[in-house]
Amino acid sequence: MIVSDRLGSLRLLKIDRPEKRNALTPGLIQALRDGIRAAAADPEVSGVVIAGEGPAFCSGVDLGEFATGDRRSVRALIELLAELCGAARRSPKPVAAAVQGACIGGAFELALACDFRVASPDARFGLPEVLIGIPSVIDAALLERYVGLGRAREMILTGRLIDAGQAHEWGIVNRLAEPDALVAAAGELIALVNRATPEAIRVQKALFEEWLNLPFQRAVESSKEALAETFEGGEPQRIARERLGGKQ
Repeated sequence: MIVSDRLGSLRLLKIDRPEKRNALTPGLIQALRDGIRAAAADPEVSGVVIAGEGPAFCSGVDLGEFATGDRRSVRALIELLAELCGAARRSPKPVAAAVQGACIGGAFELALACDFRVASPDARFGLPEVLIGIPSVIDAALLERYVGLGRAREMILTGRLIDAGQAHEWGIVNRLAEPDALVAAAGELIALVNRATPEAIRVQKALFEEWLNLPFQRAVESSKEALAETFEGGEPQRIARERLGGKQ
């Protein structure tokens, strides 16, 4: 199950299936997706932290789903997982993954879709799908953006895992922290984001999504219009006047 809790203005979503290393089922994927969407719609929530109960963040999709799966059931599961990753990417509020232990397969794809990843020294990251006869899909496509094509191909084609230190060195992990400090460290990153206005964060996150999907020149043109539109509400003008000490 998913445990949803409030830490001040943060929403903590914790995967609570430690006896299965928090392996994902369709129900868990849907609950996480709905939790992120609900947090996005709640004006009292400033950001989301996703964590796992026990020694593992998440070992990926439960292999039982594949052992008994067929083309239709697996396609439905992957569609759900894509919706979950999309909810994290497209949330107007910052989303962070607090990772200890295993962060594998679909869980790693979710972590890549988050704005930030904070990891404990024992964290392990990887996309070992080829080792069970399937390709890495959906938000695994983001890995190249983080580490470059050569490293992404190495990780995906060999299925090998990398440790937290290497993930930090490669730019996958933003911060390293001890297990009992992971959520707090993720919250600190979100607090840095929330020094800005919610509208500015919303627009910037939407631009990140466009930068992923649009050709370069179209992304540049779109960002010009996005900036201009923020002046319609008057917030940039107010902030600028305050910083100028009311001189304008």
